[in-house]
Amino acid sequence: MNKFKGLLVAMLVAVLFSGCTKDKENISVFMHDDCGSAQFIKSLVIYDADRQNSAQLLVGSNDSTYLKLWTEQNFELIPIKYGECTKDVLDARFKATNSGSGKAVVAQESSDDPQLQLYTKFECKYLQDDVEKVVLYEKLPDMGETAWTYLTHYSKTLQPNDSITCFVYGVNSDVSGYYGLEMRTSENDGWSTVVSEWRQVEYGKSYVHGLRNAYQMKARKKVYGATESVVILFD
Repeated sequence: MNKFKGLLVAMLVAVLFSGCTKDKENISVFMHDDCGSAQFIKSLVIYDADRQNSAQLLVGSNDSTYLKLWTEQNFELIPIKYGECTKDVLDARFKATNSGSGKAVVAQESSDDPQLQLYTKFECKYLQDDVEKVVLYEKLPDMGETAWTYLTHYSKTLQPNDSITCFVYGVNSDVSGYYGLEMRTSENDGWSTVVSEWRQVEYGKSYVHGLRNAYQMKARKKVYGATESVVILFD
């Protein structure tokens, strides 16, 4: 059994490495702890608007057709330089692109659709020397209809006594988004609730959650329609 597990891990690593360097649409059908319960995963290389900073992003879903809709064009990195305030950078970026009144319209609640969920986790980042961190911004694929999109972001795993912060920000002046936050204290522990689903995030509002001695955090969000409403940063 151990040999079989080792073979599966080796095959998964080989598939992901090939997907990063040659064929970004190469999809693995193995389960992967970093992407929760996602059955299908792939790795994408994504950039900021000036293509000066990049990252490898692990993307997963239980629906391979839905996963194929998400390409590197659906993700953008927003760089935050040393000394800059994350909220100030996001305020400047999204106030320039929003034309709404600033009073978010709360869309009607709906039940979760397990077929339309996406999971993401950074594998590695390549940042310029003056860039401290990057915010992941999703450009939702055109589904041909107005619907809910569910996205789950996983933080990196931490060492004992490390601290981690989750920064949540509302970016859409027309439609609110929602989020929930969980953490676990070790690889073998279950997830505990930090913020119950679903907490509303209106345009321009931000929430910060900091923890110490956590092994990992995950933030789940849902957004309505074709435009992203919430961005989440683990720092």
